[in-house]
Amino acid sequence: MTLRRLLAVLFVAALATPGTASAASFTTTNFTVSALDDQLARRFGEMAEKYRKEKAEEWLGQEMPTWQRRCPLRVDIAQGGAGGATTFTFGDPSHPGVASQQMEIHGPVRQLLYSVLPHEITHTVLAYHFGRPVPRWADEGGSVLSENKEERDNHDIRCRELLNAGRGIRLKVLCRMTEYPRDMIVLYAQGYSVSAYLVERGGDGVKGRSKLLQFLAQGMQGSTREYHGSVESWNAAAQRVYGVESLDALEGEWLDALRNPQARVAARATGTTTGGKPAEYASVGGVKTDVRSSAAPALPKLDAVLEAPVKAVRGTAPDFEPAGTAASARPPTPAVRPVAPDRPPPVLLPPELPPPARP
Repeated sequence: MTLRRLLAVLFVAALATPGTASAASFTTTNFTVSALDDQLARRFGEMAEKYRKEKAEEWLGQEMPTWQRRCPLRVDIAQGGAGGATTFTFGDPSHPGVASQQMEIHGPVRQLLYSVLPHEITHTVLAYHFGRPVPRWADEGGSVLSENKEERDNHDIRCRELLNAGRGIRLKVLCRMTEYPRDMIVLYAQGYSVSAYLVERGGDGVKGRSKLLQFLAQGMQGSTREYHGSVESWNAAAQRVYGVESLDALEGEWLDALRNPQARVAARATGTTTGGKPAEYASVGGVKTDVRSSAAPALPKLDAVLEAPVKAVRGTAPDFEPAGTAASARPPTPAVRPVAPDRPPPVLLPPELPPPARP
């Protein structure tokens, strides 16, 4: 999901916004697509299968087996912001895996085809690989890797701005988060930046993604409903997979890479490709439902050491937290209070970014 689309998706009503009604359907091996007409339904179905194969090969080195149940994919064509949501139902610990899933995307055709759809398909690859909810930062960050270069560059720029503003999230907190923070834009931008760095550090391509998957699997050991793993499990993962002393040391290397303009240029030159949505998580009778849509003790301000963004992305924080209700009904932002050092404190709300310029 792009930074420009993030706020639109924060509103639960966004997916239900009146627009172009779905009137046709098309069935593929793994998807049942509903769209405006037969041509669009077929096009999105074929592209969904293409991305399913492509993203699985990029992350897993091979295609996924045919799903036992087709994934419903609803496509609503509309002008303005684009976004999507993929809902998963996971089995209980004795029968892990994805029990069911459904996907909804909305926005202009081109943006849906080349950014939103590959992003959502990447969520399915990660969900099927782990058979359980994936840490938010990696699920969203890894899915942003599937978006086009413009969107990836926007996340890179935004991450630097957020770090310079003191709104970053320490990795020892970010890695353990099971829910989206209120400052969701930080999770998207920083999650992408960290994911891109780890993929590049691991060797790029399938090799780099495989190492990131190993890191996630080891870090998530001992996960609970409240936390993805522990500080100890993530430190051990950093040592075993990346050969560094701790997660803090890995964080330092990531920040050093951001400070180095040549490292950034080199990363972009490789064309590393390949990036969600607010989520609700529930467990009823051992069955988990997870909606993937798109802080913590802040990192030090880094304006003295990070290079300036290459282009401006400006925004202001809204007075109230976005919600699926009228503006007058939204509660005021609570005051910031001291919290334990390993827990995310209340932070600034996501800035309102301007819509993309029309061509």
